[in-house]
Amino acid sequence: MQPGATTCTEDRIQHALDRCLHGLSLSRCSTSWSAGLCLNCWSLQELVSRDPGHFLILLEQILQKTREVQEKGTYDLLAPLALLFYSTVLCTPHFPPDSDLLLKAARTYHRFLTWPVPYCSICQELLTFIDAELKAPGISYQRLGGAEQGLSIRSHRSSTVWKTSSRRPRRHRSWRPASGTRPRPGSGSGPSCRRWERKPASLVS
Repeated sequence: MQPGATTCTEDRIQHALDRCLHGLSLSRCSTSWSAGLCLNCWSLQELVSRDPGHFLILLEQILQKTREVQEKGTYDLLAPLALLFYSTVLCTPHFPPDSDLLLKAARTYHRFLTWPVPYCSICQELLTFIDAELKAPGISYQRLGGAEQGLSIRSHRSSTVWKTSSRRPRRHRSWRPASGTRPRPGSGSGPSCRRWERKPASLVS
């Protein structure tokens, strides 16, 4: 294959991505394209999910589109591309050890920090997400799943340990008979099975 040439799969993913971004504009007040947009996004997800390698192809194309947004100054497409990048990284089953996609993404989105609000805020949050994935791959998906299940994460230890109970462990007490008591005959000798009954007052010296 000649340099710069694309495969049939890459062309199909590129076409599906273009369809998702087609017609997106803040100046359009009509919502008649919403159903078509959802269908295009579903078609893109269906195409990409057929092979794990397709996720990497889509991420490369999203970053390429994002660089074009910066060059042309098309503000309206930055947020949809950032959302697509975020959701695609969450669904990507595996990044090869030699992959530098997340590093390239960090360099790309770092250039948008000088853009006005809300675009710089979107990229700041995306950079935080990328940094977390570089340190612990898959941690964002784990946190998202835990949040949906109502689990909390311990912040003082490892962020990957789920906190399932808020109870503190009970301390072991030293079991000693109280003054004026005696063990009941036939009872066990362990702390958990000891029972104590008080002597009658007449027997207490």
